[in-house]
Amino acid sequence: MKCSMPVLVVEDSFLVAASLEDALIEAGHRVTLARSVAEAEAAMADGQFAAALLDYVLPDGDSLPLARRLHAGGCKVAVVSGVDRGVVPPDTAIAALFAKPTDERELIAWVSEVIGTEQSRVA
Repeated sequence: MKCSMPVLVVEDSFLVAASLEDALIEAGHRVTLARSVAEAEAAMADGQFAAALLDYVLPDGDSLPLARRLHAGGCKVAVVSGVDRGVVPPDTAIAALFAKPTDERELIAWVSEVIGTEQSRVA
């Protein structure tokens, strides 16, 4: 059984976001999309998330503050970034770091794993 809370995908590239959304839905997950820090903050005000896939560099800033807020709320956070791994600062709020381009199957597997882990602790 999948977690009832959705997965937050924060990605400014429409094509990448749409592709991830389709793949996550096909895997049985509910998805909320945001294309900027501001859109993500609005989505976070409306509800909680089981997992989040965050692009690091967004049009209105980096996603590290979002990662910290989501993590503090119990969300598992992965940063998916096209910038060098050395540019993304190490942070305990980031459970995983994926370099772009990333195979969607790897991202879906990560989401399913962390949501499954959360489900087993709840059950």
